[in-house]
Amino acid sequence: MSHSKKPAIFVAIVLCVLIVVPVLVLVVSKSGGRAPVSFSGDRPAARSAAIADFDLRQLAERTGKLLEGELANALRQGDVSIDFVAALKRDAERAAAAMAGGRSEQAKALYAEVIRSAEARLEALAIAEKARALGDSTYAELDRLDYLKGAFAQTYREAVDTYNQALQDLNSGKFKESVDGYEMTGAILGDLEARALKQINGLLDTAAASLEKYELEAARTAYEAVLKMDAAQADALEGLATVQALEGIADEVKSIRALEAEGRLDAAYAQIEALLARHPENAFIQKQRASIEKRRLDRDIRALVDQADAAEADGDFAAAIAAIEAARKLRDDSQLEQRLAELKESAKAVRLEELLSTGYDALKAGRYKEARTLYQEAVALAPNSKEAATGYEKASGLYLADIRYSQNLASAAKAVEAGRFPRAAEFFNTAMAARPSPVPIARQKEESRLRAEIEFQSVEVPVRIESDHRTFVSIIGVLPPTKFRSEDLKLFPDVYVVKGARSGYKTVEVELRVDAHKKNQSIEVICTEKQ
Repeated sequence: MSHSKKPAIFVAIVLCVLIVVPVLVLVVSKSGGRAPVSFSGDRPAARSAAIADFDLRQLAERTGKLLEGELANALRQGDVSIDFVAALKRDAERAAAAMAGGRSEQAKALYAEVIRSAEARLEALAIAEKARALGDSTYAELDRLDYLKGAFAQTYREAVDTYNQALQDLNSGKFKESVDGYEMTGAILGDLEARALKQINGLLDTAAASLEKYELEAARTAYEAVLKMDAAQADALEGLATVQALEGIADEVKSIRALEAEGRLDAAYAQIEALLARHPENAFIQKQRASIEKRRLDRDIRALVDQADAAEADGDFAAAIAAIEAARKLRDDSQLEQRLAELKESAKAVRLEELLSTGYDALKAGRYKEARTLYQEAVALAPNSKEAATGYEKASGLYLADIRYSQNLASAAKAVEAGRFPRAAEFFNTAMAARPSPVPIARQKEESRLRAEIEFQSVEVPVRIESDHRTFVSIIGVLPPTKFRSEDLKLFPDVYVVKGARSGYKTVEVELRVDAHKKNQSIEVICTEKQ
């Protein structure tokens, strides 16, 4: 677009006019230029005049906004000439004068023409802006697809020529034509790229198929054809590198692939290792080795997972967990970790149920120590289990009671055997106070035996003590020191110590075991050995 080069003073004058005139227009529109509106009656003429004044005021305000706003901005940016804006200002002044003079129709026509011219120029400016933006984006597309000009010279040349014509139209102010030209250039480039991609994809498919059959020359030709169109095409570069890597080893690679297809991964791995030893820098062999190694690892992990599944189905959670842990050593995998967690949770649930069940059976059978151990493990396994906690508390209490019972019962048996029947009765009564329920049959029998024996030994038994009438005979708590030739006593079965004392003689002590099973018990207590 051309711009008038006027003296600076003239530009300043025009800008002042742009600011002052809209104000004048607004003042006129609010004063004598507006015909009075009559509200008396419904005469058609009065309503028509009011409508005409309203429409005229809208035109005047729209003119002011265009001149003061959008066109003023365009002038400051150099998108419109001062001459054009000045001409519109003069027409706006004429319209304002006509409105002030009451010539509404003339004012409306003048304002409408100013608005039409301004909006047409602004629309042209919008098209020009679109053309400039399209010019930039189209140039970028031409530059991006520059690699295709060798393979599609004629089409690319057509796109360049169309772009150049659009650029000329832009510089000549033919904005609509410029937009059309840029859009046509974009369409040509889009079609060109689509055809190129189709051709490249076809060549890549051909190359891949040839490579799969180890037809290296055919694959090389196809990849090179792609690279002639796009020298940076990644798949073609990679494919050509593979072709080069396979030269001289294609038959061996085919043999290795055949072993893979048969599932003989260990044999394939051994061969690829030997091949890599001869060609340690060959990237293709390195990649194939990694692929086979991964497949072997996947196979081994899958076998361990299958083993775990079978063990779980048999209820052998220990074996299932061991299999998954072995798999995790081969590869730390989130799915394996989740599987392991699930197995441990299942094993925990099964073990807890087993502990609670066997603990209850042990408790019911009177095996309190065993029950306590089982419930203790259950609590450690599931601290929040109320059943485990309750069972552990009950088993612990009964286990303690059972210990007290069994120990006192055993002490009572020893006391009976020693003839200490009162002491045996004390132990027996303590055992009965702590007696748990139930009690094993063997202990029930022992309990009955001891009860019967202690009851039998709870009556006084006649005992005779003989002496020489010179020895003082005494039994602590039973018989004070007394001289006699014979003394008949009635004693409860127990073990007594009968003491004999005589002046000038050594004191003697004789143990007297009183037993209800023995009849006519007697002992002799005489001091015979002088001091």
